[in-house]
Amino acid sequence: MNKPRADLPPVDAEVWSLVESFVEGTATEEQCRRLETHLRSDESVRQFYVAYLDLHAQLQWRTRGKSDRAAESAAVVTVVETSTATSAVKSHRRLLWSSLAAICSLTTAAIVFLTISLPRRGPEDAETPDLPLKPAGSVAVLIDNSAPVWEAGTSGPMKTGSYLLPGRLRLKSGIVEIAFDRGGDILLEGPADFDVSAVDRGFLHRGKLTAKSSQPGSSFFVNMPGAVTNIEGECGLLYDSTGHAEVHVFAGEVRADPTDASGAALPGGQLIENAAAAIDPSQRTFAPLPINAVAFARLRPEVRLIDAAVRDGAHASENFGAAPELVVKNSIAGYSWETFLRFDLSGVKGPIREAAVRLMPLKVGQPMENSAATVASNDAWSEQAITWDTRPPSGQTITTWNVSSLAPVEFGITQQVREALAGDKRLALRIFAPNRKRGSAYVQYGSREGDPNLRPQLIITPSVDTQVRLSPHGIRMGSGIFGGTKFDSQGIDFAAKDSRPLSFAMTSFRYASRTFPLLPDNTRLVVTRKDN
Repeated sequence: MNKPRADLPPVDAEVWSLVESFVEGTATEEQCRRLETHLRSDESVRQFYVAYLDLHAQLQWRTRGKSDRAAESAAVVTVVETSTATSAVKSHRRLLWSSLAAICSLTTAAIVFLTISLPRRGPEDAETPDLPLKPAGSVAVLIDNSAPVWEAGTSGPMKTGSYLLPGRLRLKSGIVEIAFDRGGDILLEGPADFDVSAVDRGFLHRGKLTAKSSQPGSSFFVNMPGAVTNIEGECGLLYDSTGHAEVHVFAGEVRADPTDASGAALPGGQLIENAAAAIDPSQRTFAPLPINAVAFARLRPEVRLIDAAVRDGAHASENFGAAPELVVKNSIAGYSWETFLRFDLSGVKGPIREAAVRLMPLKVGQPMENSAATVASNDAWSEQAITWDTRPPSGQTITTWNVSSLAPVEFGITQQVREALAGDKRLALRIFAPNRKRGSAYVQYGSREGDPNLRPQLIITPSVDTQVRLSPHGIRMGSGIFGGTKFDSQGIDFAAKDSRPLSFAMTSFRYASRTFPLLPDNTRLVVTRKDN
């Protein structure tokens, strides 16, 4: 047999160190994982790995039973064989045994290599969820928001989480959300007639909607008969059966232009910012209007959410943004999942006392730990585009919890929400498993595309020292405004006949389906009239 040689295939220092640690049995889980990644992606690393194991086995055979000093010498010099018949026989025997050792070492190397590099079947396959992939040609996702009822004859998928191809939606009543691939988001209230046109565009034939461009610096377009709006912020649009059109800009700016019969923009448009206008498509004129936030109140949630799970390995370039589940798992390459959430807090008004995220487990395998970490808000990612390869990096872990049952998971993020409200009003989180665990150790949480009762929630407790404002016509507290957000009280009625401030005693109020007690020193709130 040839003498051991050190002319191994060239690799970088990291690969050499990883292989060396693995063979010596000192590699950490993270080092093993990095080595697996290199072996899967680089042919030269695989050649080096096999050659290294072969060399290691030969050296182990040649130095068996020797002292450390003798073993070191045997690893770098050739043992000179004598020419006597006796030594020839011994040399022949050594050659035979060395050959067998080399065969064994190469076989072992091949087995280890195949074990690491080839996809492994078994419990991992059975216990890792498969989420639906995005079909070719889809441009948006439909999300149920509030008991939608569709017009008879409406074609296409109407189930929450359905991918939408370009086509027409006729909503009889209720509210639906449409998430476009380029980041635009629409809340459409029935009765309405709306075309899903492209990844960044829709057409409102009739009805009312709010539209928001969720990606900073990107545009989203909504056409109406005779007009087109280029939305870089948040606005409300209305087009009724008489041809009356309105645009109300709540945040950012909207460019509104008249269009010809083909939908092409014509001269005479306006840039609208924090204002409203009535559009006369036939005359190509714009008349200023007061912003009517009340008319669009049902279509402007306090908190908006996007979420998506990503998977590594062969699925690292695939998007699962419309899946009804979010998955967390830390396992071998190809079977690991992470989840990303982003909350848009631009609808939150006034100071907050507490904030917490609630996740609803749908299925839990083996008990495991999950963690949450913040993601920089300037790391732009789209729900319908994020993949394992494009996922944003996260910062320091903010909390860790154990999951062993289907009980709701809640963790506090009050400080993070306050910081986001003081900044760009965006808060993103990475949900992951900090420790690698094989087999059925995974969690499936509900996503916003799934059951409305199982979606992730950001639960905000507002500060209780905020005034409650009434409209000039008097309203029921059950539909009032508390700190700029809707809430339900004990059903107390007020009238606006008296211009004097009113006061009342209230021990608790309801917000986001939860009851919050008022502290003893804050049980009396002042109610004042607000004419707009």
